[in-house]
Amino acid sequence: MGNDGGSIPKRIELVKEKQKEVRPDQNAMKIATWFFCALSKKPLQDPVVACALGKLYNKEAIIEYLLNKNAYGDGDIICSHISSMKDIKSLKLTANPSFKETNEASIAHFDQGMVSRFVCPITLKEMNGKLKFVYLNTCGCVFSEQGLKEVPSSACIQCGTPFKQENIITLNPSPAEQEKLKIALEEKKTKAKEKKEKKKNKAITKQDSNEGVIAESSSSAASNNKRKRENNSEEDSKQSSPKKPSIKSEVSVATNSSSSASGGIGGNSVAAVVNQKVQEHLVNTSSKTKQSKAIQSIYSKKKDDNVTESYLVRGTFNRYA
Repeated sequence: MGNDGGSIPKRIELVKEKQKEVRPDQNAMKIATWFFCALSKKPLQDPVVACALGKLYNKEAIIEYLLNKNAYGDGDIICSHISSMKDIKSLKLTANPSFKETNEASIAHFDQGMVSRFVCPITLKEMNGKLKFVYLNTCGCVFSEQGLKEVPSSACIQCGTPFKQENIITLNPSPAEQEKLKIALEEKKTKAKEKKEKKKNKAITKQDSNEGVIAESSSSAASNNKRKRENNSEEDSKQSSPKKPSIKSEVSVATNSSSSASGGIGGNSVAAVVNQKVQEHLVNTSSKTKQSKAIQSIYSKKKDDNVTESYLVRGTFNRYA
C-alpha cells in the first residue's frame, strides 16, 4: 500500500478487529482451587477446613487471619464472611495411598499428571477437580457426589452422624452455585441474629419479673418482721412489769381479814389497832419504794447546812455529795 521500497502491510495492520476476551486457563484454576489453600496459596495439608461457600483452607492460615486481618493482602476479599472459628468446619479427609511427597502439586507443572493427597472413601476417586466433591456440615466427612448418590442414606456412611439434604455443601462450586450459597448464608445469619435478640429480650423480661417478685417478697417479709418485733416487745413489757397490788386493795384486804378475825369479844378495838398498823406499814413501804436515792438526796438535809449555793453554781458533780 505504501509503495515506498517494497513494504507490504498485513491485513491485521489495516483492519482493526474486536479484542478477544482473555480467559484464564482452566487447568491452572483447578489446581489453584483443589491443591492450594484459597487464603495462603500454600499446598493443602491436614488439618484442612472449609467455609459455608465451599472454599478450602489450611486451618493454620485461618487462625492467622482471625488474629491479624492484614496477615494476607486479599483476606478481606476471599474470606470476609469468616469472623470466627464457628464459620468454618474441619474436614475429615481420606488420604490417598498412592500419593508421594515427590508428587506434590505445583502450578508450574500443571500440565503433568499430578496426584491428589485425598480421595473419596467410597469410590477412591482423587479429589483433583475432575469430579464434584461435597462435605457434610454436620460431621465434616468428605465424599464425591457420585459416591454419595450411589449409597443413599440419611446418616453419614463414614461416622454414622445423621444429616439432611440441606447439610450437603459442594466444595469449590461454580460461580452460580456460589452466589446461591452466599444468599443462603446471609439468610442463616439474619435468622440467627433475630433468634439471639429474642432470647436476650426474653431473658431481660424474665429478670425484671424476678426482681419485682423479690422486691414484693422482701417488703412483705420486712412488714411481717416488724409486726413480730412489735408483738414481742409488747409481750416483753407485759412480762417485765407485773401488776402490783395497790395500797387501797391491801388495806381493804387487811380490814376484811381483821374484821373477820375480830368477830368475838372486843372485836372493834382490835380491828382499829390492826388497821392503823397496816396503814402505817403500807405508807412506809410505798414511800421507800417510790423514791429513789437520787430524789432522796435532793430533798434530804446535807451535812454542811452553812454552805449556800445558788442554782447557777450547783452542778451534777456535787448534787449527791
